Formats: sequence, C-alpha cells, structure tokens
Amino acid sequence: MQPRLLKIISFTILALVGVMALLIIPQLELPAPTGPYAVGERIFRWVDPARPEVLTEAPEDFREVVALVWYPAEPGTGTNAGYFPGLSTVSKALSESGEVNPLEVFGLQFIRSRILMDADLATSQTPYPVLILSPGNGTNIEFYASLASEIASQGYIVVGLNHPYDVPAVELSNGDIAPYDKSQWLLGPKEHAAYTLERIQVRTADVIFAMEQLESLNSEADSPFIGMLNLDSIAVGGHSLGGITASEACKADARFRGCINFDGVQSGGPFSMDASAIPPAQPFMFLTKESQLHPKFIESFESTSQSYWVIIHGAAHDSFTDGPLLQPSLLPIQSRADQIMMLVQEYTLAFLDQTLKGKPDDLLSESAQQDVSVEVYPSN
Repeated sequence: MQPRLLKIISFTILALVGVMALLIIPQLELPAPTGPYAVGERIFRWVDPARPEVLTEAPEDFREVVALVWYPAEPGTGTNAGYFPGLSTVSKALSESGEVNPLEVFGLQFIRSRILMDADLATSQTPYPVLILSPGNGTNIEFYASLASEIASQGYIVVGLNHPYDVPAVELSNGDIAPYDKSQWLLGPKEHAAYTLERIQVRTADVIFAMEQLESLNSEADSPFIGMLNLDSIAVGGHSLGGITASEACKADARFRGCINFDGVQSGGPFSMDASAIPPAQPFMFLTKESQLHPKFIESFESTSQSYWVIIHGAAHDSFTDGPLLQPSLLPIQSRADQIMMLVQEYTLAFLDQTLKGKPDDLLSESAQQDVSVEVYPSN
C-alpha cells in the first residue's frame, strides 16, 4: 500500500473515532433527578464488633458495612465528586473482580452526575422517610445512583449498602480494599446454593445493623442527619439477591413498613431462598421483568395483606441498574433503557409514597398497559 493512501486511511479512521467520541461522551451522564430537591451523597463505614468477618482469615476482622447515603440537599453546597466516588482507589479491584471489565472501569471516570458529595441536608421538610437499598450479587451500590438519586430528589433518604466481598470492590474503614469473592464460582451447584443462602443471611444482618446505625445518626449531636430521619417510616428494597435480602429483612424486623424486590427470584420465588418460606407481613412489591410465576408463588401473594406484582415489559435483569443507561449510542435521543428506568422510578415512588407517606397512588391499581402490568393481592 502506498504511503499516501495509508495516511489517508489512517486519518479517516482517526476522524471517525473522533466523531464517535464527540457523539458518545456527552451522553455519559446520569439523567437529572426530577424532584424538587437537589441530591447530596455521603459515605459511612460501619464496623459491627458483634460479627467476625467469615470471609477473611484474620481473627481481628469484623463485619463491615459501607453505606452510600443519598438525600435531599441544599443547592450550592458540597462538591461534585463524579459518578463513582473514590474510583481510583478501587479501580484495580473492580477490574480484577470479573464483574466489571477494564474498559468499563476506565469509562466510569467520564460519567457526569449532578449529585453533590457532602452537601448540606435540606431542612425544609423534617424528618424524611428512609429506604435501605441492597444491590445484586457482584454489583456495587454505586451502579444504582439513578434510581437512588431520583427517590432522594422526591424527599426521601436512601441508604445504599455495599456488602463487602459480595460487591466487586469497596474500600473499608482501615483503607483495605475488600475484593469480590470469586471463589464462589468454583463451587458445585449444591455448594453454591448453600453459599448463596449464607450470603443472604449475612446481607440480612447487614441491613438490620445498618438500621441500628441510622438510629445513632438520627440522635448524635455531631451527626449531619440529627433528627432528620423518620425511622417510623422506613422501607427496605433490593435488586436480585438484594431483593431476596430485602424480603428476609422485612420478615426479620417488623420496624420495616414495606419491602421492594427488584427482579430477584430464587427457590422461594421473590420471597426467599427457601421454597416453603412465607412472604413478609408488610406491604410488598415485586417490580420485575418476570411475566410468569409458578402457581405456588401466586398462592403466596394471595396470602399477603397487601402486595403488588408489577411487570415492566421489555425490561432485562440489569434494567434496574445504571448499566443500560450508560451504554454508548450514536444517536443522542432517549433510549428504551431511559424509558424503562423512568418506569422503575415511577412505580418505586408510588409504592413508597403509599406505604411510607400514606398517599395512595392509582398507579398501583390493577391494570394492563402497553409497558406495565400490575397485579394486586389479595385479589378481590
């Protein structure tokens, strides 16, 4: 090939890459929350001295929970810390986890967000109802920022939990990085099921421990949230294994007033790893892509006092995370992922408003629409 032609081809390729970058990079931004509040974020690292860490060998290691708290904030306060705070500290472990590929980790630094780190809490409404949120297996809670920030912008405090060794990577209070426990994938089916059950039990204890820490945050004089959390109006939700965790947490602690499972199904359907387990007594919403369930799970729904099976047609398992929202596109238009996330946010808020704020919402009435179907239990 002649040198001149080679230069022309090389220039053309570089130009095309440049044009694609100019089209894609502006889209690497979380959708703006639509509520009346700006959104702040704080990070807390809580150590539970009553529970040794079972996934490390050091006897001095105790179970730790890392919480990202999204909340209504005063505009003009705090700093913009980007989409994934502390990314540089955990990026190597994220890549090594096998759950986030190196190219995705590299791209995280370019994602823009309107969330304000360590902003002042807005005090126009006091106190705020609370949602504790547990992520799916192998998924950092940071990847639920779109859902969490939208809820916070509507007047809620959202406490997202990073469960060490269940998420790709998280920095602990001593500066160590807790990596994802990849050894689970070397287990046989029965052994892995037993492992998963153990992890759900640990996660459930994490959720209840986090609620106890919220009681301290709400009462300590030096807390940025003193008197601002309405712990009489608290719900728990989670995605995938986090959804099963949310159900188990509701059954374990009656202080939770509601439970949301985002697309988590195990042997006990959306309720448990145990096929014979009963549902929570509290109001329950299964927000999912699943349009069919085994009849025994329908019977379980019928035994509840107030439950909703909300099907978002066209959703995938990762539609409840930020992942699909951040997929590059050459067309700067609203994608199907954006539309699905808006529905996830809308129905989540309808359930929280009804359960925690006492505001009934017609969205939760039984209906069949183009994009969403709602089944209400017990049926009339």
